[in-house]
Amino acid sequence: MKRRRFLFWIGFGFFTLGEKLRVVAFDDLAAGIMADDPPKSPLHWRAARNENWLWYEQETYKDGRWMLTGITTPINKQTGEPYTEHKGYLDPNFVPLDERAWESEDGEQVATGKDIEHLPDPKRRARHGRPPSKWLRSLHADELHIWLETIDVPEAGVSGMTYWEHLTRDHFFDAEKLEGLSIDEQAKLHAAAHHGY
Repeated sequence: MKRRRFLFWIGFGFFTLGEKLRVVAFDDLAAGIMADDPPKSPLHWRAARNENWLWYEQETYKDGRWMLTGITTPINKQTGEPYTEHKGYLDPNFVPLDERAWESEDGEQVATGKDIEHLPDPKRRARHGRPPSKWLRSLHADELHIWLETIDVPEAGVSGMTYWEHLTRDHFFDAEKLEGLSIDEQAKLHAAAHHGY
């Protein structure tokens, strides 16, 4: 996986989680991830469980094998409450949305990140899209192609200018990052900005 694509998905996860939980700091974190160096070693997450708890295990690839490098705070299956008796667990919010899934004992999937709804921010919507989130403005055209397909937004037109001009002048998008977007994608990106993303 290319560095930029990996950082895109991590940033996308933080942005989505921030939108869901209404945590503005996740937008800054998601934007910052796009500028950071790639992780030193590949990592992935694995859902784990026992009789009473659910958690995720972070594994890092080193010396030709996957090694356990941390676990998230366990969540009680019955109450949904986090385990509080010990500290030092990883924050569950660091698990990318597309890697969030648990299966029941009979193999049926019971929870997944795809079930978590991605909602726009009402505060951003009240600003009429100026500026959209830092995370959204950090994406390149190839990443925007992917993201735009995941949302459904009401149409928002422009008058007396092109979408390109309006996105770069009034919504503060970087023109180089929009290179390669079709007119329809520019229109949808503009609508997303006005819808509060």
